[in-house]
Amino acid sequence: MGDYKFLKDENISGKTIVIRVDLNSNVEDGELFENARLRAYSKTLKEMSEKNAKLVVLAHQGRKGQDDCVSLKPHAEELSEMAEKEVKLLPWDSNYETTIKEMQKGGIVLMENVRFHDNEEQDFTPEDASKIEWVQKIASVSQMFVEDALSVCHRSQPSVIGFIPLLPSFVGHVLEAELEALKHFDSNEKPCVFVLGGSKIKDSIYLINELFGKQKADKICAGGLLGELFLKAKGIVLGEKDKFFEEKGFNELVEPAKQILENYGEKIILPVDVAIMDDSDEREEISISELPKENSIFDIGTETVAEFKEALKGAKLVVANGPMGIFERMDFEIGTKRVFNAISKSRAFSIIGGGDTETALEQVDFSEKDFSHISLAGKALLQYLSGKELPGLVALQNKTSKSKPAQPDTEERKVEEAPAKEEATEESVAEKPEAEEPAEQPVAEQPKLPQKN
Repeated sequence: MGDYKFLKDENISGKTIVIRVDLNSNVEDGELFENARLRAYSKTLKEMSEKNAKLVVLAHQGRKGQDDCVSLKPHAEELSEMAEKEVKLLPWDSNYETTIKEMQKGGIVLMENVRFHDNEEQDFTPEDASKIEWVQKIASVSQMFVEDALSVCHRSQPSVIGFIPLLPSFVGHVLEAELEALKHFDSNEKPCVFVLGGSKIKDSIYLINELFGKQKADKICAGGLLGELFLKAKGIVLGEKDKFFEEKGFNELVEPAKQILENYGEKIILPVDVAIMDDSDEREEISISELPKENSIFDIGTETVAEFKEALKGAKLVVANGPMGIFERMDFEIGTKRVFNAISKSRAFSIIGGGDTETALEQVDFSEKDFSHISLAGKALLQYLSGKELPGLVALQNKTSKSKPAQPDTEERKVEEAPAKEEATEESVAEKPEAEEPAEQPVAEQPKLPQKN
């Protein structure tokens, strides 16, 4: 799992701990929607608080300049309710050093949105990030740093890497669960089948090249926009959906997709039928041979589902990322629901994550118990699977001790901490802002649809 130090092995009683989490969520009109990230981190913060740690929580919401880059006040309120423990929001213009210094054992403060700092969305080396004023101020009144979000580890930003040169640094419970699950991928368990959908088709194209090039995947089932891209690469005219590809600039991916098919086509399972919305706003399944159509494609068809199920047979590892279509509309959730149902019934170890997957799973009545692991990461997960180094993980592995800005309270009574059992949870994944990513705006799979009465 790499050369990391784990929080579960440490005595945290009385320690002031800076913990980087990911609370990035869907926010509309000031209303915060409950999600897997909030549930996971409220559990972690509660457990650490009950062990008498003093917690300084760092998190982001949205991206500066965008509508969802808002205060973390609703996040603090939601965490307080979930953890049954007050989580106090600390503004950046407050005397937060003193507040942190005066915290009682078990206290929790949530620093205001780190994206309110201009430098938080810039890239740094750990050493340069550690020299930033607000990083040094918090570190000076703290004794430990905990990285607890795979979803932000692909960023080299101050809140992710800046504390690592300054404080003893550890992998938290949520991140540990992610890394533990990914050991199945790292150990190259075979046969390995990927099921890819969702809207991040550029990332998926890169991932597929890496997976096949490094012999990490045996088969890939391509649904959603990715499946449609490969159909276009085969020369199939989609019809109305072609306009969507043109508008979103996805046509530039047709050539790379064509090259993948030439190199690895026999390992990629593509849609053989699709579901369109007919003139009466009803689901209609048609064969690929019936394309093009003036009606847009919203889902894979039932014959394609059967093809995907066949590909899953005998797999020892299944990695799934993204829904198979427009799951938000009941008529078109069938592909997503049936494919994920097949994964849940498989004997394979299953890793689920990315994009709108969390939202999709909840809508079609799945939970974390139905799969081996549901990741809270989106783009960071894809980059990890692609073999890219994640700066947050690299910094933890390359940790070189420096003197701490402040000494722990030697009068605190040391209490051995029992490892906490980590519950597999998931994300948004939404591209409801992915917790891992700086509230990247997802590409909608389709324009908003008229709802049936």
